[in-house]
Amino acid sequence: MKWFDKIKTWYAAQTDTTKALLWIGLVAVIGILIRWNAVVEGIKHGFSFYSGK
Repeated sequence: MKWFDKIKTWYAAQTDTTKALLWIGLVAVIGILIRWNAVVEGIKHGFSFYSGK
């Protein structure tokens, strides 16, 4: 579990702002994965809007 100790030490050394941004990023990635189909449809819709279709 050496890698876990490294991550734990690195995380403890971060500022509160950095810790919050890491958690927000993790939640955002999980949200994107859960709603993957909606994200892809939105991207397709955006590209078709700009291409004039």
